[in-house]
This record gives sequence, C-alpha cells and structure tokens, in this order.
Amino acid sequence: MEAIDVVIHCLHKKITDEIVMTIRRGPKGFGILLKLKLLLYATLTEIFSTRELIKHLQKRPQIAQQLGFLVIPTRRTVDRWKRSIAYELQQVVRIIGNRYLRLNGSEWTILDSTPLVDEQDPDATVGYNSQGQFIGFKLHMSCDEYEVPLRAIVTEAHVHDSQKAEQLFASTSKGGADAAYDSKEIKKKAKERGMKLITTHNPRRLGKAQKKKTPKILKLMRVIIEQCNGFVKSKVMKHAWTLLKGLNAKTVFALTAVLAVQGLALYNLVHFGYPSIRIQEVRI
Repeated sequence: MEAIDVVIHCLHKKITDEIVMTIRRGPKGFGILLKLKLLLYATLTEIFSTRELIKHLQKRPQIAQQLGFLVIPTRRTVDRWKRSIAYELQQVVRIIGNRYLRLNGSEWTILDSTPLVDEQDPDATVGYNSQGQFIGFKLHMSCDEYEVPLRAIVTEAHVHDSQKAEQLFASTSKGGADAAYDSKEIKKKAKERGMKLITTHNPRRLGKAQKKKTPKILKLMRVIIEQCNGFVKSKVMKHAWTLLKGLNAKTVFALTAVLAVQGLALYNLVHFGYPSIRIQEVRI
C-alpha cells in the first residue's frame, strides 16, 4: 500500500458534490479536490514543510499527475491552502466518517477533546483538561470502538467540550463520553439522533457524595478515545502543529491528520476487511 493509493481511494470527485464551499473572491484556481488530495498526501508521507513538499513533487512528477495536477502549485499557493480550507475539511471528515460507518457498522461514538499545546501562538488561549491548565488549542474528536475518527473540530483552548458535543455525534446506536458531556440537554440531543449517550457522572450536579460509579464499558471506551487522540497527535501529526501559527492553520493541519487516519481505515477495511490505522504502512 502506497500513500497515493490511500489518497485516491479516500478522495474522489463525488465528494465535492457534498461539500458546501465558502465564497472566495479572485480568479478560479485549483479545485478543492486537488487541494485536499495534496494536503492529505503530504500528511500521510510526513512532509510537513511546504518547501520539501514542492521539491518532493518536482522529483516525482508521476505523483503530481496521479494526484491530478497538470502543473505543480507554487509554495505560496500551498501555504495559502494550509490556512484557508478549514471549513471544507471539517465537512470532509464528516463525509468520510459517514462513508466508513456505512461499511463498518460500528456501534459506538466516543467523544473527547485533547490539547494542542502551543504557548507561542498569538491565537492561543488558556484552557483546562484533566491534567490542569494549558495554553494553546483543542482538538475535539469522536471515534468508534476501532479507534477510527468519525468527527473532528479544532477550537481555541478555552472552548468547553460540551459546546461542541452535538457536532461530534455520528450515526451509531451508542455513545460514550466523560463528565464534561454529562448534561440532560446533550443526552436529549443524542437520543433525538437515535444514540444512547453514556457519560461519566459529573459530581458538580449532585455533589461528590452522590457521585455515580462509572460503568465498566465506559472505562473501556475512554481508553479507546485516549488512544485515538494519542495516535493522531504523536504518530500522524508528530506534534508538528507548533510549526504553524494561527487557528486556521492549526485547524487545517489537525483535520488533515484526522482525515489521514480515516483514509487508512477506509482503505484497509475495503481491501483487507479490517479498519487498520497503522500509519507506518505508508510513511516513506
């Protein structure tokens, strides 16, 4: 399996029919599908530098052709894409997540957020998680029981997990989350979508004395989402989000990493019958 195979299998022309595009002024250039393919290929092959990516394509014109490029874009153009397609990428993650679920029939949607720490970014804010205070951003994500991402959103660090819960819901029968999502409103919205959401009990609601015991199955699901978060950050992104500055750039980078994991799972599910997400299979 090559990275280019995963890209072509994951992204095709039909996907553009489902994307709501942002209106941009200026002359018509490269289409959204080409932008997505190139950024996904770069993430799969661990080429995080635009300069190195352009050099890579120039040395391998056959790859550029397979991606659909008649001419190789300039470095400035690619850098602009890395800041401008966050809105479209969030939709693509949802579309690919839905495609994967139709093929795999997963039972669980597990919700969580993980910090993208970067104290030097001017857009960074102060947030809190189970480890305490941090400065940076948050990757809000949901995955299934196979550690395959289904939805993803990037926000400033101060945004509470519960504010993005509904956007992380996928079409599964069961849902799991920690105490940050323990609210009647969130559970009601999940039920309206046909999902029974199980959460860790938030002691602030009834007091620590009446805190309910966490179900064993939920403890297992919590491990799965934490492993998924760790895989996306350490194995796919290689903690390289600090190389980029600004919320938009961070969002594009993180969502492309999530898309890379989805692409791997989808490719392996179709070709080998199991949604493997081993990134080392396509690294060069």
